[in-house]
Amino acid sequence: MKVLIVEDDGDQFEAYEETAEELSNDDLKIHLKWETSLDNAKAALLSRDFDAAIVDLNLEPGNPTDASGNAVLSEIIECHRFPVYVVSGNLGNLDEKIRSKKSEFLDFYDREQPNEDIFKKLVKIYSTGITRILGGRGQIEERLGEIFWKHLACDFDVWTSQNDESERALLRYTVSHLAEYLDIPDGHLRYYHEAEFYIKPTIREHIATGDIVEKENDRFIVLSPPCDVAVRSVDDGAPKINATRIVLAPLIKVNYASFIENGILSVNDNAGNKESKLDKIIKGQRDKYIFLPRYKKLFASIVDLQNLYTVDFNDFNKYDRLATVASPFLKDIQSRFSAYFGRQGQPDMDKKELLKKYKKLLSDDDSH
Repeated sequence: MKVLIVEDDGDQFEAYEETAEELSNDDLKIHLKWETSLDNAKAALLSRDFDAAIVDLNLEPGNPTDASGNAVLSEIIECHRFPVYVVSGNLGNLDEKIRSKKSEFLDFYDREQPNEDIFKKLVKIYSTGITRILGGRGQIEERLGEIFWKHLACDFDVWTSQNDESERALLRYTVSHLAEYLDIPDGHLRYYHEAEFYIKPTIREHIATGDIVEKENDRFIVLSPPCDVAVRSVDDGAPKINATRIVLAPLIKVNYASFIENGILSVNDNAGNKESKLDKIIKGQRDKYIFLPRYKKLFASIVDLQNLYTVDFNDFNKYDRLATVASPFLKDIQSRFSAYFGRQGQPDMDKKELLKKYKKLLSDDDSH
C-alpha cells in the first residue's frame, strides 16, 4: 500500500512513518512517499501510483494563511481515484467546495486525531481492493488497455466512417466489452453484494424503470416499461415522456408487523414457518412477491405485484427518488412481473391417478 504524504513538517512525517511501520505486517506493507510542497506533490501525482494520500493544508512554514494543500486536494479529486484525508491545524482554511464533498474517501482531521486511527481507516479501504480496481493502475485500467489494443485496434476502420454519434457509440462499445471481461468466471463461486443491486443516488435525472421512490413514508418501485418513461424532451424544466401514468408496486418492509398486515404471515406461524415463507420469497418461489435486499437506508423489502398503483406523471415529482435497481437485477424483476400477469392456468387433472397409471412405464419390465 503506497501512501502519498504531503506535509512540510518533518516531525509529523516521522510520526507517520512510525505508525506505518507499526501497522505493516507480512501481508501488508505500508510505503510512504513524502512531499513537502505543492509543486512536488503535483509532480508525484503524475505517477498515478498511490493507494491513498494524507495532505496538510499549510505547506509554507511561517505563513499561517497558506492553504496550498487545497490545490493538491483538487488535483486528487479531479484526476485520481483513491482516498485522501486532510490532517491539518488550519482546517478553517479548507476550501468550502472541497469540504462539501466529505465522504468515506475524503475526510478532514485536526492534529489531535491519533495517526493510528487515520491509517487504520485507509488500510480498511485499501483492503476492499477498491484502488486495485478503480485506481489508475487497477483492473479496470488493465481491461481498458486490452479493449483498446485487442478489440478496437483491430477493427477501428468501421468507426472512422461513423457520424457525430461515434463517440457515444464507442462509449457503449467499451462499457459492454468491459462488462464481459469482468464477468469471466474465475473458478470461484462469487455472490453479488447487496450494494450492487442498486444505483444510489439515481443517475437518470427525472425517472427510470426500477426507481425506488417514497411518499409519506410509503415506498414503491416504478414498473412502467422503459419505453414509457424515456424522457423525449424537457420543456421549461418539465420532462416529457410517452406515458401519462406511472405504474408503481408497493414495497412491503421485511418485518413481523408488515408481514402480518399484508397476509404473508399469520399469527399462528411458528419460527420454522416464518423462515420457510421468507426463504421461498428470497428464492423467487412466490410469484407475486419479489425480494429486494437492504442497503444503507433502503430497508429489505418485498415487491407486491398484487397491489399495483398508477399515478399521474405530473404528480410523480411529489415522490422522492431514493435509488434505482441496477440493470442486471431489474431485468429479472421485469421478467417476473411480465410472467406474473401473463400466466395462464390449465384445466386440473387427477395427478395422483396419473402417477399411479404411468409410473409403471418406468419399470424394467417391458410388458407394460
